[in-house]
Amino acid sequence: MQVIQFKQKAVALAEHFGWPLESAAGYVDGEGFRRRRKDPPGRFLVGIDDYSLGFRAGYYGRPFAANRAAGSERSTSVAREILP
Repeated sequence: MQVIQFKQKAVALAEHFGWPLESAAGYVDGEGFRRRRKDPPGRFLVGIDDYSLGFRAGYYGRPFAANRAAGSERSTSVAREILP
């Protein structure tokens, strides 16, 4: 039953925030580790894949900014303002 709830929560986060599904799954896992006060596996603390990024965001209770499209739009609009 918890596996179904985990998948549903990950899918809901991915759809709501526009995150990749792997990042949302990592976020939910990280959040669970934090709530259970368990030490995270080392591979998730140093990994640079979507799951690891989401895991760290969930474990440390930080917002996950995986919406790369919005970030790239912001940087190009700033560059347009700065550059003639």
